[in-house]
Amino acid sequence: MTTMESTELRVELLDPHDLAPHPRNIRADLGDLAGLTESIREQGVIEPLTVVPINGTGFQLIAGHRRAAAAIAAGLDAVPCVVRADLAVDSDDSPGVAEHIGAMLAENLQREGLTAMEEARGVAQMLDLGMPVAKVARRTGLGQKRVKKAAGVARLDPESAAEVDAQQLDLESAAVIALFADDPEARGRLLHAAERGPGQLAHAVEQIKRQRKADAQLQARAAELRAAGRVVVEDFAPAGARLTRLNDADGTWLADREAEHLSCPGAAVHLATTSWEDRLHEEEICTDWKANGHVDRWASSTASGSPKPETEEEKKAARAERREVIENNKAMAAANAVRRTWIREFLARRSAPKEVLRFAVEELAANPRIFERWLTGMPAAGDGDAATEQLGLVKPGRTWGDPAQSLTSGEQVPDARLPLQLLAHVAGAIESSMAKDSWRGDVGMLKDRARWLRFLVAQGYTLSDVEQLVVDGASE
Repeated sequence: MTTMESTELRVELLDPHDLAPHPRNIRADLGDLAGLTESIREQGVIEPLTVVPINGTGFQLIAGHRRAAAAIAAGLDAVPCVVRADLAVDSDDSPGVAEHIGAMLAENLQREGLTAMEEARGVAQMLDLGMPVAKVARRTGLGQKRVKKAAGVARLDPESAAEVDAQQLDLESAAVIALFADDPEARGRLLHAAERGPGQLAHAVEQIKRQRKADAQLQARAAELRAAGRVVVEDFAPAGARLTRLNDADGTWLADREAEHLSCPGAAVHLATTSWEDRLHEEEICTDWKANGHVDRWASSTASGSPKPETEEEKKAARAERREVIENNKAMAAANAVRRTWIREFLARRSAPKEVLRFAVEELAANPRIFERWLTGMPAAGDGDAATEQLGLVKPGRTWGDPAQSLTSGEQVPDARLPLQLLAHVAGAIESSMAKDSWRGDVGMLKDRARWLRFLVAQGYTLSDVEQLVVDGASE
């Protein structure tokens, strides 16, 4: 293999009009050349272009398409070029052409001049020409993981690719969106979130992943029930249809007679993804309980003993309110996971920002009850063990006298990290008290949560929309 050490390079002054553009130039658009043209007109071409000999009579550009175009616009008839005879290949030499693309990528990536889509297309072309991932990584200076991500980004549909370019997303964000290339709805949702920043994208990804997992569980269970001959209702079911809300005509509670109700024409199973994390709601219902002679056991009665009627508007409002609660609960459960992952990384720093110690001390004084529960191992009111695991903390002992541990399980830590150790206890106490429904509550509770969220934002965390409800609610 030819190496740079064994390659004799030469620099020549060549006419930019005679330099053939590369047919596989990775730049989709040369962009606005006005500034570069003016610079070249004043100072000439400072950085040489890279070219290869073609057909023994001319030269083809490898790197410097924008500089060549700007030089022509500036009226230059000679520009400095590094001639790479070692890269000269025939047009049908796929490995050689792949080397050209690798050189383009390496040169432009070092200059940070490529968009995510240009980088992705360049990598994809090299792979399509038969170059292995490991060799692409070596030729471009990219790691193999980044090469694989770029290959995935290159498969985005044209509309999504254009949106990635329009938003100037980096490759990491584009790669996340490419993971959902088979789901137009999810892809559009992620693009919208990415427009608001990487933090919002992380929240949207977590929500979609959780919803996909829940939907898969629902469909698997629905298939089992239908195979057993059951009627399955997956959409919204009125609360009044639940057997737990119904009596039979003789006054017997239907929840005590589920087996007998299976013979009822309205017998069905209601399935839904709930606001509870990783749980599936399954409940016996009667799809037409009034026609089947059942009575709402909790309804207020008129003098005649018939159920009190509800207007259609009241029912519609109640359903809308319930849907909002469910969606916000799901969003909060996802936000909790994203936030705790961010906190875990924050707590792993070598030293603490100066604001950490003051916040931790003030928080201990302002809200001592939840810290007492945390430090003594009492059950938490919120996520408890789930929060502790997501934060990567060692939960304090459950009996009096046990040491209260955090990140290091009692190991010696440098002084610079001691504020983070204290903050770990603060995080464990607060996060253990928060759950899926923490987006709502009385103003006092919201203020405690909002104080924590605002501190995290000051350290660089991005709030999700549902977390913003907490902050807004605390200000009312």
